Amino acid sequence: MGDLADISFDAWSVLLIFGLLQGLFLSVVLLMGFTGKKSSYFLVSLIMIVCLNLLNYLVINSNLYTIIPHAAHLSLPLLFLIGPLFLYYIKSTVEDQLSLKLSNLLHALPFLVAIVFMLPFFVQSGDIKIVLLQAQIQPNGQDFDLGTQVFTVAQIIQSFIYVVVALRLLSKKSLGILDRASANKLKWLRKFAVGFLIFWLVDFLALLWYFQKGYIDIRAYYLTMFCCALAINLLVFLAIKSNKAFTEVFLGITKVKYKSSKLVEADLKKHLSEIVSYMEAEKPYLDHELSLSKLSKDLNKPKYLISQVLNVELGKSFYEFLSEYRYKEVRSRLTNPAYRHLTILAVAYDSGFSNKNTFNKVFKKHSGITPSEFLKSTSEASA
Repeated sequence: MGDLADISFDAWSVLLIFGLLQGLFLSVVLLMGFTGKKSSYFLVSLIMIVCLNLLNYLVINSNLYTIIPHAAHLSLPLLFLIGPLFLYYIKSTVEDQLSLKLSNLLHALPFLVAIVFMLPFFVQSGDIKIVLLQAQIQPNGQDFDLGTQVFTVAQIIQSFIYVVVALRLLSKKSLGILDRASANKLKWLRKFAVGFLIFWLVDFLALLWYFQKGYIDIRAYYLTMFCCALAINLLVFLAIKSNKAFTEVFLGITKVKYKSSKLVEADLKKHLSEIVSYMEAEKPYLDHELSLSKLSKDLNKPKYLISQVLNVELGKSFYEFLSEYRYKEVRSRLTNPAYRHLTILAVAYDSGFSNKNTFNKVFKKHSGITPSEFLKSTSEASA
């Protein structure tokens, strides 16, 4: 075993310590703002694994392994949980109700295999671990044997797959998003996913370097550890610079917009009833130029009041509320034989839509299928 004289802190060690402390700080912030949502569990777990990975780099880079050899490489099997945790963080953030089943534990199978793979190292004595680790950080590094190749390649490919699946999920969800808040949230989540993709791309480049050298070059560690520390610091920077985006995306907390309003629930319901009655009786939504200002004049109600009623009572923006009526009108007309001579787009325009892309997004959001698929299914049902 070594002593304190063996410890060496260089610029990389300082970077790792800073990233580690930032990660712990971020975890505390997330736990303090804990909302009980599943996404919070996944995100905190994700950050803690990254922190443990930084700690592993620190233990090796600073020679701390000579004092605490059993702390080295403990985080390596946990790297196989980053992909699943990231995907389920995204799923739990964009899906209203994420149901977890016992079968979801299958995602942890690679993690268990990784533990078995690392077991021969974990069961070694401290002195043997020190010798192995010293050999690993030499200029020629550790031999890139077949077992290590399979372990490293599997870990990178697995993580790539999970991040790509998460990006596809975000792209699919964005098709039906119309309100600005949800679109902004998805934008930040896509940035988060792309950041993870870049991180694994760097790991892949390091892998190619190992294959070319024939051994694990310790210099490639520096680039990987820099990316880990950078990812943590960027999240903390976001928390400080764009606090609203951070709280809404990563904490799942949305500020109550009308907290100071003096309107009581009975008043809100009365106004909502009047708005709905007017929409259903007069069908102003058929006018593709209908705006909040125009509806305000027609109802003789302030714009802010209409927005507040729709937001508080229905949880919808004015344009979401309006689009839903137009969608129902299109759906009704597509099932009515009297409109069969019109194209789908003509029906959409007559129902108040003024943009083909917006119409398709709204329709797919509410029905789960495209307008043409819906028309085909109704035609087959009536045949």
